[in-house]
Amino acid sequence: MTIAEQILDYAIRQRKPFRRRDLMQALGTNNVSEASAHVLLNRLVEQGKLVKAGYGLYSFPEKSKQPFVYKPSEEEQTLAKQIKDKFPFADFCVWKPRVLVPYMLHVPLLRMTFIDVERVAMESVFHFLQGNAPAMSILLNPTAQECERYITTDELMIVHALVNEAPITNVADTPVPTLEKILVDAASDRELNFAQGSELYTIFENAFSMHNINTSRLFRYAARRNRKEYIKEIINTIES
Repeated sequence: MTIAEQILDYAIRQRKPFRRRDLMQALGTNNVSEASAHVLLNRLVEQGKLVKAGYGLYSFPEKSKQPFVYKPSEEEQTLAKQIKDKFPFADFCVWKPRVLVPYMLHVPLLRMTFIDVERVAMESVFHFLQGNAPAMSILLNPTAQECERYITTDELMIVHALVNEAPITNVADTPVPTLEKILVDAASDRELNFAQGSELYTIFENAFSMHNINTSRLFRYAARRNRKEYIKEIINTIES
């Protein structure tokens, strides 16, 4: 993620005007100098991506929604390439649940990587990953008890079955989920229990306020996961 993208991400999460000094604390002085941040802020204002909200204050433009794009890390890109090379005909996607953090009120320490792969190749991919990363904890479609026992703050890979026609896309030659898939999975996957309950309503409310959500795609995928009525209930609640 570029510094400009980090600034926009920070602005979105604030949901109110912010000062440059607060931004600098969030970015860290090792990542960008104050002079560079000043130049980038002015450039983003000129481009209409930020607005001046007062002296030394900046904010995200009201009623402006940014497109959601999952940006895979180098680690995820490498992992995807390894799977593609070994299983060139398997449908899959790679993602990290920490993508939910900007939409959450309570932020957990997340070090999970999900590999969602079509069911016919799921076990083969699981065994391949075990041989490819022997020091890594890898779970195959874990039960609720296994989630409670093994999901900690340690680095972990989880191999899931990819639901048929799940909404995924390609970024940097890496298959990744759309926001609609991420939201439905947050409401469905037992591994994501940290995002459920009242937190889930916060996630949906923030995601809908920050981005344009394709509700047709959302409901189609939710129906495949038997969550359509539940998703509708959440949306009706946050819009009421």
